[in-house]
Amino acid sequence: MKINSEYPRIVFLIIFLLRSFPVFAESPLYISFKGEELGNFPSGWASFDNRNAHKIYSIHAEGGKKFIHSESKGSAVQIGYEKKWNLKEFPVLQWEWRAIRFPEGTNEREKSGNDSVLGLYIVFGRWPMLKAIKYIWSDTLPVGTSFNSPAYKDSKILVVRSGRSQAGSWIRERRDVLSDFHLLFGYEEKNPVAKGIAILTDSDNTNSHAVGDYGEFEALPPNGEKSPGTQH
Repeated sequence: MKINSEYPRIVFLIIFLLRSFPVFAESPLYISFKGEELGNFPSGWASFDNRNAHKIYSIHAEGGKKFIHSESKGSAVQIGYEKKWNLKEFPVLQWEWRAIRFPEGTNEREKSGNDSVLGLYIVFGRWPMLKAIKYIWSDTLPVGTSFNSPAYKDSKILVVRSGRSQAGSWIRERRDVLSDFHLLFGYEEKNPVAKGIAILTDSDNTNSHAVGDYGEFEALPPNGEKSPGTQH
């Protein structure tokens, strides 16, 4: 299933977010899959291309753990979860992911090689001044590499994990999203507004095959610990 588009992929995520409800809760982001039905598309998520998204992303379970399983064969379809949260109170984002199969011949700096086994977007701001950070697990680029997305000028890509040595293992990541925003976009906007997240396992530019898994997502206070009394 090869899906190509002349439009930047992030644009479809933006369209999704703009169609969302205008009123947002300020509680921190927390996404779990404990109550999800196996084999189903994850509830609360949406895509510009629901028909193909339902073929790529589904709920799986292993050892009592439920998660989003993604499998891309020459495709690039994002799915997004709309949720506003306060970055000053909850700047740290924690998530789990697992790389299974890497797309071949990748180099995310170039449009022709801009595929990743795992990608997580954080979307900020208001239309038409939307920005995004895309955290990726790259096959080839070193951890800490950051650059402008070749697909969308207001999206910055940051490599948070690299290589295949940890493939097949669940990895827990933590990023100070507010600090990363200022690192990548500067301080002109002191209090960016997080509008939601999206994930993308893609292999369209390399016309290859990518497989990965996504576990829970949670926004945390600056110390990286749950607030007193917080339970999930």
